[in-house]
Amino acid sequence: MSIGAAEKSIGDVAHDVFVTPNTHNVELAGIVDCDNKIIQKLLSEDWDYLWMVELDTIVPQDAFRKLFDLNVDIALGFYPSHKDYNRLIAGWIGEDGRVYYLPRFALKGQVLRGWVFAGTGCILIKRRVFEDGLRFRLVRWAGPDIDFSYEAWKAGFTGALHGDVECGHLPEWPLKTEASP
Repeated sequence: MSIGAAEKSIGDVAHDVFVTPNTHNVELAGIVDCDNKIIQKLLSEDWDYLWMVELDTIVPQDAFRKLFDLNVDIALGFYPSHKDYNRLIAGWIGEDGRVYYLPRFALKGQVLRGWVFAGTGCILIKRRVFEDGLRFRLVRWAGPDIDFSYEAWKAGFTGALHGDVECGHLPEWPLKTEASP
């Protein structure tokens, strides 16, 4: 089922929810395998999008709408690393594959387009990306999330990183709200 930008809310859209176990102590190969099984489910059914929200990520209430409204193949929210609130799991990838992490001030309030990446804690991906054969994989040079973004950009898919979709990253960094410091 496709939805128009202003026609329906997420509550009006038929969707499935999968809850996976905590992955902090699981090898990356298991995570990649689970992600790819969900992709196979998307392809075997009539899904237009895959919205991935990882178990340790808390998303703002308007996250889906903001990502959907970007109208790109891959729309990304962002969050801090577990060890440092000011080190974001977000940045851009040079054509040589070199990874550049962005400081918070460079992202906040911006929508960055092009060869951008973020962790897969909050990511909205159009079906056509997977129909083209793109999958998550293990590589030596980067995590599966960065490699996925890099391969997507090389294949010509469009992407954007939304600076107003800042997620919480548990347990260290709960979602900040207007009422929180």
